[in-house]
This record gives sequence, C-alpha cells and structure tokens, in this order.
Amino acid sequence: MKKTAFLLFLVLAYSSTFGLAADHIYFQTFTKSWNNKGRTDFLEGRLPLAVLDSLDKIYEKSPHRYLIYELGTKLYVQVACTFDLYEVNGDTLVNKYVYFNRGYSCATNSFVRENTHYMLGGHGFWQNHMDLLTFDELHGSWELQVTKNQPDNYFSSFVYQNSNGIYSLFGTTFNQRYAIDSKNLQGYFLDWKTKTWQEIELVVDGLAIDELVEKGGLYFIQTQDYAFWASTNGLKHIGWNLIEKETGKIFYYESKNVDMGLSPYLEIKGNVLHYIMPSGELKVLDLGQIRQKSSEVGYVRVKEAAAFGISSPWAYILFLVMVATGWLLVNKALPKKKIEAPEEQPIQKLEPIQLLLPYSGQLLTTDTLDHLLGIDSQANFDSRRMKRARMINEINEHYLAQTGRELIVREKKVEDKRYVYYKIQA
Repeated sequence: MKKTAFLLFLVLAYSSTFGLAADHIYFQTFTKSWNNKGRTDFLEGRLPLAVLDSLDKIYEKSPHRYLIYELGTKLYVQVACTFDLYEVNGDTLVNKYVYFNRGYSCATNSFVRENTHYMLGGHGFWQNHMDLLTFDELHGSWELQVTKNQPDNYFSSFVYQNSNGIYSLFGTTFNQRYAIDSKNLQGYFLDWKTKTWQEIELVVDGLAIDELVEKGGLYFIQTQDYAFWASTNGLKHIGWNLIEKETGKIFYYESKNVDMGLSPYLEIKGNVLHYIMPSGELKVLDLGQIRQKSSEVGYVRVKEAAAFGISSPWAYILFLVMVATGWLLVNKALPKKKIEAPEEQPIQKLEPIQLLLPYSGQLLTTDTLDHLLGIDSQANFDSRRMKRARMINEINEHYLAQTGRELIVREKKVEDKRYVYYKIQA
C-alpha cells in the first residue's frame, strides 16, 4: 500500500488535468490503487467500478495513471504516457484513439477547452516539449496545433488555465542530446486567442523564487477556480497556496499536510477535494473555505503587463504608440532617399505548394505526401508524423491567405476507412 501510494504521489507530482467546465468534474487514480477502498462507485454514481476494473485489465502489465473528466454530458478517460482516449459508455469503454503512437506524451497536461480535448507538453525522445495537441474526433487522432514563440525543450506539470489562456509555472528545460538541463524560475503564458507564448513572473512576498524552485517538493492540482499546491519544504509563505486563476493573486494558508498527494485516488467537484487519508478515513477539503482563511502573499502575471504596471491590452497600445513616435522622429531626421527594396519572396513556403499543385484533385497516400514534402527519409514514425502535421498546417495557412481555401485536406476512402489520404484541392 505504501509503495503504491508513493508511486501515485510521484505520478501526480508530474502531471495535471484541467478545464473550464461550468462545474469542474475530475477523478484520477493509478492502476489497481483505487480498489478495496469500500467504494461502490465514484463521481456520484457516474463512474462505476466496472470501468476501473476494465482499465486495470488493459494496463495490468504496464500500470498507468487514469485521468477521468467530463466533456458535455459524457465522461472520458485519458491514460497517462499514451494517446489513449476512452469514452465511458455505461459500464464499458470505447477507445476513440485509433492509432498506435507511443513515447511522446509522458506527463502531459490534459484539458478541455471549447468543447474539445487537448494535451499540452510532455517528455519523450530524450527531451521536453510544450507541443499543443488537439483530438480529431473524425479520424481518431491527435493533431498538432502550431503556437508562436514556443519555448524550446521546456516542460512543466504546474499548469492551469483561465479565460485568457494557459499558465505554465516553473518547469525544466531539458534535452539530453545537447546536454541541456536547467530549471525555470518563472514560467510562460499561452495566449489562447493568438496562440502566442509569453514570459510570466511569479512573486511571493519575502521569498526568493530560486530557493522555492531548488527545494521543490510541491504537490500541484487544479480545481474550478484555483491552482493549488501543497508543500512541506518549510519556506516562508509556502504550505498550502492558492492561485486565483482569473486574478493571478496568490494566497497562503499555514499547513504542511500533503495527504491529498498520497491518496490512492483524488476526486474533485468544483473546488471540493475528496481523498483518502493515510488512516483510511475519507477526507473532504473545500478550497473555497481555505481561501477565506488565507492571506494574500503574491501574484502571477504576464511580464508585458507587469512592465507597464497596467492591463495587458493598454500595455500593447502604449508600446505601439512609442514605436510609431520613434519611427516618425527617425524618419524626419534621416535624409529622404527613394530606395527600391527587392520584393521578398516566400521561397520556403511556395516550394512545397508548387510541388503539390500538379496533383490537384488526386488523393495521395501518406508515403507519397511524405516523399513530396521531403520527410520520407526520417526513420522515426512519430517524428515524421509530427513534422508532416507542422508542414501541412504551414502550407494550408499560406495557401489559405493566397486563395481563400486550404490546399491539403485529410480524407478517408469509403471502401477502406482504416487509412488516411490527403486530397490536393488547388
């Protein structure tokens, strides 16, 4: 029991599932660690024990963490360190993922947004990453969503989201190939509207953040309104800490208890946690009540907003005004010369488009498309698939801007729906 609980704690410390549902419904456990706890069901009867039994049989030889959450009126299960996504249908499970990729999604952050399943970040192939993947319901596959200014070789499991985007705290930059291994003292923010990464700053009164990062030992979860961590490291203003997701304010409650991280399962509804104490007693913890008893000790915010001391939109406006003023001053000071600048040609974007145009109206196999895109020499299937997804997104984005439609469309033949084909529609 102690060994299982300790393993579960390690797994929980590396990952989280989060969402913007009206009522945050979430359950997590580890293979076989949930049973024999005197429960006949979980999530108020919506999660029968037969479902967990079925998962245990599937992953008996390779134990995993189960992340169970709500999307719409249905429950779904994501299995950590795999791409498997199950829909709970009564007492049965239906795997919506139809491919067999492995090794790229360990410790990933899974979440729901805009009525869609997402995964963010992870580690695999000897490096960290913060790739954003969305689930394609039609084809049963995870697809890459390209983001701007994505930090290289970086990953964090201290992740939560609010109405504006996703915050990733602390984390590690790691790439074994290049001997890169360093801790991040702050973190990043993914603006959901622009899909752009920005640096953030985290401040706790009277505490050097580098000391917090070095000591570590934070157990992290997310509820409906709060990002919560618990720690026994003894640092000032560090114990039970709550981040108000919408305001970024950090609150401190004096406690060194981390029983929720040792529990064989964790059940969350709204801001209320249900877990098992080491004594075997069921514990109910309302973080809304803890917030009322806490004191404000710091904040998390995007650096652009902090630099001007005003809200982020006004910071951008002020920045643009400053740039425009500087340009006018320079333009008046310099002698005016009419210089014909050579027209910039997007060679890298146009070349693959020109290669694909002769195939207009045809369905290309994956191998043929990979050959035309010049990535067929990559031996690793997962690397080639990710590269293909990136190139398709870039080509379609550029072609859409030129013609108003996408150039490459994924399709399946009626007579054989097991394979994906790519239609070129010039």
